Amino acid sequence: MGRLNDKVAVVTGGSRGIGAAIARRFGAEGARVAVVYRAAAEAAHDVVGSIEAAGGEATAIRCDVAQTSDCTPMAEDVAAAFGGADVLVNNAGIHLLTDLGQTTEDEWDRQMDTNVKGAYFAAQALLPQMKSRGGGKIINIGSIVGETAIMRSAVYCASKGALKLMTKSLALDLRPHNIQVNCLSPGCVATDMNARYRVEIEGYAESLQGRFGPGDPWMTPDDMAGTALYLASSDSDTVTGANIMVDKGYSAY
Repeated sequence: MGRLNDKVAVVTGGSRGIGAAIARRFGAEGARVAVVYRAAAEAAHDVVGSIEAAGGEATAIRCDVAQTSDCTPMAEDVAAAFGGADVLVNNAGIHLLTDLGQTTEDEWDRQMDTNVKGAYFAAQALLPQMKSRGGGKIINIGSIVGETAIMRSAVYCASKGALKLMTKSLALDLRPHNIQVNCLSPGCVATDMNARYRVEIEGYAESLQGRFGPGDPWMTPDDMAGTALYLASSDSDTVTGANIMVDKGYSAY
């Protein structure tokens, strides 16, 4: 316990799924947590309440990271609440089922703007705070689909592949400032974001069984929180530019 004492952590997409699990874990480890949400205000405040009920400190901050104009006010709110950020978890993401020939420009833009542009500009907005505090951690939440493709998700796969390579480039850029940048790439995590995919793609569940054999291949958001904690803590001070797969071996095939 207490691996993040005296640290301030910002978790985008923190109102649900993987983001909420990470926010709660960070709070339990002593971090003051900014739970960043786009629209789910009630859910974000529920996460804040659970952190506070466990003895932690947290606040909810609204920001649509896909809108670059939202990122600077978000950073200002973090500074006002906690004095500045030490850790940023770029978890906000969107996955739409898209087929070539039917994909709209809006479907392309929504995924790229949230999954890639949003991560970049959230980091840019908080970078001065990390520099002033002597360093920091940026954790980009990628996906197995940055390594291996899935059906009807070409745009989403492209966005996660871009995020992985952006992580490596930012790691080089920010190394002189003692800021480590890494990517945590989950495997098959059952969240409300991918619920439609799990239901609508014929044969998808069977394909997972082919990779994993008997048993449930799906993980929970809480399964991601431990690796995120490692990347946020001083234990990972010599790790930067890495893409860590947490996927029950899915990507090993």
